[in-house]
Amino acid sequence: MANLRKTLSKLPQLVTFEAASRHLNFTRASEELGITRVSVSRQIADLEETVGTRLFHRDHRKVSLTQAGRMLEAEVNPALHQIASAIQRVTSAQHDNRLTLTTTSAFATYWLMPRLVDFKTRHPETELNLMVTDRYLDLSAEGVDIAIRYSRNPPAFSNVTPLMQEVVFPVVSPRYTARTRLSDPEDLLHEHLLHLSGIYRPGARWPNWFQKNGLQPPAESKGVVVNTYINMLQAAIEGQGIALAGHPLVDRYLEEGSLSKIEGMLEIKRDYFHLINASEGHKEAAKFCEWILETVQKK
Repeated sequence: MANLRKTLSKLPQLVTFEAASRHLNFTRASEELGITRVSVSRQIADLEETVGTRLFHRDHRKVSLTQAGRMLEAEVNPALHQIASAIQRVTSAQHDNRLTLTTTSAFATYWLMPRLVDFKTRHPETELNLMVTDRYLDLSAEGVDIAIRYSRNPPAFSNVTPLMQEVVFPVVSPRYTARTRLSDPEDLLHEHLLHLSGIYRPGARWPNWFQKNGLQPPAESKGVVVNTYINMLQAAIEGQGIALAGHPLVDRYLEEGSLSKIEGMLEIKRDYFHLINASEGHKEAAKFCEWILETVQKK
């Protein structure tokens, strides 16, 4: 009998191979798996090195299976689906009331978590497993039932509903000591600003906001630079500077007064938070979708 641990050491690469051979397109495989196209290409190359032969013919516009690739596809792909189905059946039998949900750290912290008590009060029988991450998980591989993702266009899933559109604007804490009257955009050039760095796109940053106001952005060195939305918002609440944030993540803080919108300032509409129901007839997923849509409509 083959040494399974040794032979199946490339199981993640085999999963990637299954998606790539089914689509015959590395880009579509990457979108399905929630990884980059470069990662797909590297995993296929790694698998080819392991088996000692090429599995795909690659040209400029498309890929196709080699003879070895077709052999692997015929044997491996059905086996992977059989294994996945077996695991899902066992999991479903043991966890009929378990609901696995994933979303970003900012959405979980500022919007979802404060409201989940209402869902648990209504549905105490539901066992909620919350996976908080700022990377896109492979929903099928991770056993995720519900995902809330932030993107400009609807994610490539069959059951997707737009929840809310983000709108950003300058916010300030009553604990912050302003240097100006905060009556027009030029005033913010002289204030202490909180800047986002890292993965965040231009629409979330001060330079974009000032440019849309026809102003030259101030140097980041005049303010504070942070690399997470959570740290930026906490600094704003503590009065350390003015942040560019907004609906829906800061709604609770605006309502309770720990932050306030600076009136008369430009508001910028950004991307949408999308609700993805990746389950297949899961009753707990249906309950959650109904609850979150109702909660959003109350606003």
